[in-house]
Amino acid sequence: MSESRVHKKVIITGASSGIGRELALLYGKSGCDLAVTSRRKKALDDLAKEIKAFGSGGKVIVKALDVSDSEQNFKVLPTLVKELGGVDLFIANAGISTTSSFGEKSFQADKKVIETNLIGMMAGVSALMGFFKKQKSGRIVGISSVASFRGLPGSSSYCASKAAVSTYLEALRGEVRNYGIKVTVIHPGFIDTPINQQMESRPFVIPVSVGAQKIYNRIESGARSATVPWFPWVFVGALMRIVPEFLWEKIGSK
Repeated sequence: MSESRVHKKVIITGASSGIGRELALLYGKSGCDLAVTSRRKKALDDLAKEIKAFGSGGKVIVKALDVSDSEQNFKVLPTLVKELGGVDLFIANAGISTTSSFGEKSFQADKKVIETNLIGMMAGVSALMGFFKKQKSGRIVGISSVASFRGLPGSSSYCASKAAVSTYLEALRGEVRNYGIKVTVIHPGFIDTPINQQMESRPFVIPVSVGAQKIYNRIESGARSATVPWFPWVFVGALMRIVPEFLWEKIGSK
């Protein structure tokens, strides 16, 4: 059984599938008081039943939330804090992707990616910041991606959203430091989740349960940032950053 060493009152967005769901299971096993959100309420209800079956004793609160609707964040998340009796960990995990093309339909899809991955996360952080500042403690975790390291042709809006997530959290870390609030940014490589299962190639992919356990461990260790899994993605990421632009463009056009 996993045991949370630090966090006891946890909120996770995008918890109906993928990394968010697996993290919810891990924190649920640890006995944390847990609140999970997603657009898919039925999937959350099933998740809550699975967590309660562990018999670990923590609360499990379920709320429907579409993070791309900024106002929903400001209504739902403070309510969850009150029901939990506090919050010491917020994991902004909700995210979507799309295949880039051009035209009006593509723009609407790209807009939804930005509204979900970036604006939704920022709204969630803003909705909870007052609680964190008042208690002068807590940790904010954002799930970014190795796709934030470089623009990948075919995934322009996704890469842009995740690059913005990473830089936003980096700036936020300094802004909230004097309030005792910690910030962690996670850069997953290919982890087997619905967001990437339609891709033709997923090099070095790992099971979602394995990836989530590694992310859990890095959060609970107090990491400022983490690439998961560390190998080979730290090296792949470093290589991505140093490839000359003309060569990167040529590779991406194939």
